[in-house]
Amino acid sequence: MPTEIAPGIHRLATDYPHVCGLPLWLHVLDAGDELILLDAGIASTPEAATGPELKKLGLDLADLTLVVNSHAHPDHMGGNAILKDRSGARLAAPATEAGWLEDNDALVSELWGSDPAAMDLDDAERAELYEMLGDRVRIDVLLRDGDHLPAADRPVRVITTSGHSPGHIAVLDERTRTLFSFDDVQGRGQPYLDGKVWLAPLYTDVGRYTSGLRRLLELDFDALVPSHGDLLDADQGRRKIEQSLEWVDDVHKFTTGRLRTKGSLTVRDLAGAIGTELGDFGGICLQTVRMARAHLELLARQGGAEPRWHHPG
Repeated sequence: MPTEIAPGIHRLATDYPHVCGLPLWLHVLDAGDELILLDAGIASTPEAATGPELKKLGLDLADLTLVVNSHAHPDHMGGNAILKDRSGARLAAPATEAGWLEDNDALVSELWGSDPAAMDLDDAERAELYEMLGDRVRIDVLLRDGDHLPAADRPVRVITTSGHSPGHIAVLDERTRTLFSFDDVQGRGQPYLDGKVWLAPLYTDVGRYTSGLRRLLELDFDALVPSHGDLLDADQGRRKIEQSLEWVDDVHKFTTGRLRTKGSLTVRDLAGAIGTELGDFGGICLQTVRMARAHLELLARQGGAEPRWHHPG
């Protein structure tokens, strides 16, 4: 059953826990002249979950007028085409990520395929990913830092954080001081529902990630709403942001120590170590590979490491 988390804001359940074993919540905002859905879920979510959830509120997919994608990952944009078809709603998303949001091949090759020596998708994994992504459609409204969503009756401000992904945004409902952080406030990771392993934090640039988190700390909010976790009050939310920053510090210290001890590291070596020694993340995965690259690249920029290339033969 949808839950009202603030006046005019309802949390909607999704099918993501059954598909991927992780919690995922979407949120619908009544803005008077607009009915806004924050994020789209994976391709199956609109018909499997969002539509039925809206019906419990006396609404329908056709009532949506604006769908906001916080960033270009499958669980936040996979339902775009179906939502567009069922409602005609405009799609709004970070301007920086429009290319990924409109092109599955570009997203997969540039994110999952960015370091094939460290990780590569097999055919089954690739097919599953494309199924969650669904069809692509054009983004109608490009969002930039400081913008407000196009809803005259409800001021909702866009804050670019850009850490979890290159153009990731948070949005602040200024009426209720509810901050939707989506995937940026990750703490030390998220446990899968079966309890076997955790999903590791994901960020692609250390500086942008920490700067975005510090921006969130500067905001006045009464509640922080992540996509994959529980609603947090202001104190809990600030602590979660601080835990996210502490995690980055821990990974950087680990990377520096590992490099000093080993003398040289590949991204794959470091990703495997992060995924087993710093957390129970199952070793090498997209999250640990991107973290490893981010920290090695930061060390290179700081003069604490020297990148080398060699022929694989």
